[in-house]
Amino acid sequence: MSSANSTSRLDLAGALPRSRRRAYRNLWRVLSSLLVTASWAAGFAAEPIAVINREYAIKAGFLYQFSRYIAWPPHVFPADGKPFVIGVYGANPFGDQLTRIASRKKVDGQPIEIRRVTSVHEVLACQILFIPKTVPLREQTAVLKASTDLPVLVVGETDDFVERGGNIQFFVEDNRVRFAFGEKSHLRDGLKVSSKLLTVARMIPSQ
Repeated sequence: MSSANSTSRLDLAGALPRSRRRAYRNLWRVLSSLLVTASWAAGFAAEPIAVINREYAIKAGFLYQFSRYIAWPPHVFPADGKPFVIGVYGANPFGDQLTRIASRKKVDGQPIEIRRVTSVHEVLACQILFIPKTVPLREQTAVLKASTDLPVLVVGETDDFVERGGNIQFFVEDNRVRFAFGEKSHLRDGLKVSSKLLTVARMIPSQ
């Protein structure tokens, strides 16, 4: 689907009501407090939302925030001392942004490990997996198929990513980074998504 068509699908939800805008601003305040600790964030906290030239800094921050608003099944959450794994499939578009966050933050007391994933077999070792838009669609499809019903939060940024099986899709609207769930994708894989996160997300209707 073209970018224009994807935007149209996302716009089905219409403008965010006042309560959702307020919730989004609250989540952004939490995210800003995280990002301001990094050197690249100098002067950034005064901006309302990420501008495109800082797109991946914001996406890195959101990946961490997702870990705070989503619960994994107890039997797959890392045991004490084991790392919470955020994987990046293929080439890493974040530079050292994720590594900086991992060096300062934890998830429920567990250390964070940023791991490059290069094969479908490595997906299960992750709690969160990010698939950049540079990954060919055929390869993305293979990863999405392999991760179906697995307790792995799969996040992407390609048009129709949620419709093709992903859990969360980043998109840029009005020079701001936002994210969307599918109407059904947030209910599967044994993951429990906080209502606070759903409040600030777009919901893409199921086909």
